[in-house]
Amino acid sequence: MLSTFSRQTLRAVSARQLQSTSTVRSYASDNSSSNSNSKSEGTEALMNILNSSPQKSEANSNSNRTSYKGSSAELIMDTLNKATDRQNANRSAQGNNTFLNSKLFGGMGSSSGSGSRHFLSEPQTASHNLHIHASMNNTILTLTDSAGDPITTQSAGSAGFKKSARSGPEAGYQAMLKLIEKVEEKNVNILSLHVLMKGFGPGRDSAFKAIRAKTNWDIKRISDTTPIPFNGCRPPKARRL
Repeated sequence: MLSTFSRQTLRAVSARQLQSTSTVRSYASDNSSSNSNSKSEGTEALMNILNSSPQKSEANSNSNRTSYKGSSAELIMDTLNKATDRQNANRSAQGNNTFLNSKLFGGMGSSSGSGSRHFLSEPQTASHNLHIHASMNNTILTLTDSAGDPITTQSAGSAGFKKSARSGPEAGYQAMLKLIEKVEEKNVNILSLHVLMKGFGPGRDSAFKAIRAKTNWDIKRISDTTPIPFNGCRPPKARRL
């Protein structure tokens, strides 16, 4: 048999258990109701968004299309206007060129059409040829007539330079001055000149500068006659000092 104290404690424990279960049930019911309410509110919001989004997107797309069409049309018109302006400018330039050609060539360009070009049928031949052979050790100058027959010659060695001094730029300059003196002594009338350069020695440029500084010869043509071997003969052995 249980005592009265134990019975009272059992009753109190059972009452507490009943109270706890009832509170849990009420909390669960409250949570379920709140979740259902929130779910219903969320579904309503989603439905509203889905119903309203197509109309707004269509309106935005239509507005974008209209603005894009307007901008593309403006761009097309601008490009067409620029193209027409360029065509008009080109036509005016071609007209000016034909006018100049008709004035220069005595109306020859009018029959051939707009933008025609005229070239000389025969190349201009010089009255004399000047050969500049600029090696690494000396500078040799030779003046010939139009047929290639030599008139006079001069070198850095004959100008008074010895050994390694013959290869310098000053030697080439002085050699050209000596050649000019010889030409004046022989009274050679040089109407036009064709300069032919061979080699890449130090006296190459200095000899040409002497022509421009000390004479009034009319240089019609400058050509380089330096031979370029295409895998030719074996070069000589390097010099050892």
